[in-house]
Amino acid sequence: MVPCEVINLKKYYNKNMGVEDVSFNVKEGEIVGFIGPNGAGKTTTIRTIVGLIKPTDGTVAILNNDAFKNGSMARSEVGYAGGEPSYFPNLTVLENLKFVADLKNVSYDRIDYLATKLELNLTRKASELSLGNKKKMCIVMALLSSPKLIILDEPTVGLDPIIKLNFFSLMEEEKKRGASILISSHALTDIQRLCDRVAIIKNGKIIAIEEMEELKNKRLKTVTVETNYSNPQITLSGVSNLKTNGNFMKFNYNGEMKKLIKFLNSIDVTNISIEDAGLEEMFLHFYE
Repeated sequence: MVPCEVINLKKYYNKNMGVEDVSFNVKEGEIVGFIGPNGAGKTTTIRTIVGLIKPTDGTVAILNNDAFKNGSMARSEVGYAGGEPSYFPNLTVLENLKFVADLKNVSYDRIDYLATKLELNLTRKASELSLGNKKKMCIVMALLSSPKLIILDEPTVGLDPIIKLNFFSLMEEEKKRGASILISSHALTDIQRLCDRVAIIKNGKIIAIEEMEELKNKRLKTVTVETNYSNPQITLSGVSNLKTNGNFMKFNYNGEMKKLIKFLNSIDVTNISIEDAGLEEMFLHFYE
């Protein structure tokens, strides 16, 4: 069984495209990162998966159920925390969490465990919480019922470094018990640490789906150059993330080394460094 599968998803707002022809899946017991620039279609896709938005075309299957024809059945085993936290502002954190626990028929002991893990104060009124604490409350809501599918939109925004480590630990626990997890985030180091695969969206379309280990092994290079020329012109394909400053130039390169060497010879290089690009630079390469 594939817990979450999106096939040829399209969503238009009148004539404006939200997403177009988006296809990917989340397998059992894996964590998939969902990344892309602002406005690329991440939140539209996620809101469609969880049933907050009806698609223009395409299908979404959750735990072998059509997410729209059998919506309540499909989403009964889904835990969701959106990018904008949802809660009852005039209730305390504990009252909010007990409400969700009662809906899901979950023991209150689960509240205590998750709240302790994320250092969440249960006695404060929800409206008084900082953004980070609202995020923590909504993460707890999503995990309360130990769902088979967990979908989190920008979950680490506002979390301090220690709590973020505890969040990573929780995700690893959920994965170990067999949960499937989809995480949208701009924090590329978080995606690197947590995810087995990554789906990259740009301008409403999936442009790449990569195994994290394979992505780490790709031969993207970071090239730093000093030349005798001022602001030399780049005539080389495969260049991204270009930065220039007078006689200095830095860029990522994905291509044949002999073509790179030929180009460097043409601009009278005086100093050069060529290194394997870091994973964050690899992600940014897709955004270009």
